[in-house]
Amino acid sequence: MQAFLKLLIPTLVSIFLIFSDYKFSYLDTLKKSISTLISPVYLVVNLPSQLYIWINEQGTTKQILLNQNKQLRAELMRLKVDLQDRNALLLENQKLSELLKSRYKLDEDKFILARVSSMSQSRLKKQIAINKGSNEGIKIGQVVLGAHGILGQVSQVTPFYATVLLITDPTQHIAVKNGRNGIRGISKGVASHQGKLRVRFIQRELDTKPGDVFLSSAIDSKFPVGYPVGRVTHVEKKANDPFLTIELAPSQPIEALEFVLINNTP
Repeated sequence: MQAFLKLLIPTLVSIFLIFSDYKFSYLDTLKKSISTLISPVYLVVNLPSQLYIWINEQGTTKQILLNQNKQLRAELMRLKVDLQDRNALLLENQKLSELLKSRYKLDEDKFILARVSSMSQSRLKKQIAINKGSNEGIKIGQVVLGAHGILGQVSQVTPFYATVLLITDPTQHIAVKNGRNGIRGISKGVASHQGKLRVRFIQRELDTKPGDVFLSSAIDSKFPVGYPVGRVTHVEKKANDPFLTIELAPSQPIEALEFVLINNTP
């Protein structure tokens, strides 16, 4: 009996703590403190890979380095041009926005360039770590973008690195609209290993089809307006369901992701 109690009591305490943290977020402060304390351990663990990268880069010829630098500059310039194009489109549609009594105005964006350090793609948690932290001005809640669309939001910060919760995470919700016809819904990550999203609350009689691109909507203030979120891969009308079942593939794949931009707008 005593052995059974020794096993039962820790199990009940563990279940209570997990439920309390999930429901009420009581342990957020403790987890943040622990993350800050172990951040030096993260640096030490990451040191061999960084050392390998440094040695490999030192052995690279000057011409290859110049080519890599040229490619990175071209990619960064292309990202800036894409952002300017989207902002210009928003300004051109200002009159229509006023008629609809909506505001599609973007402030002048400033960005921080960061490198992806690691990825975590379990069924219930989808996130990446980047090599910039609070020492470089990274803050919780900042929007993270890739070359092809919205990637996610900064969810945790230490002085040396930060964690980004991806839009494919099951806890991430984004107000979206169909870029073809303006139909609005809410995207949500799917608890699977496939990295998909679902758009909810679009009535079954509305026009949505595979190939449509959903963009971030003005309704959601967390994300800048008009950035690609995902492309429709599947649409289904289920019996006794007033809403369409819509699946998206994220606009920004992460399989070969190396650099990201963090929106540093105050």
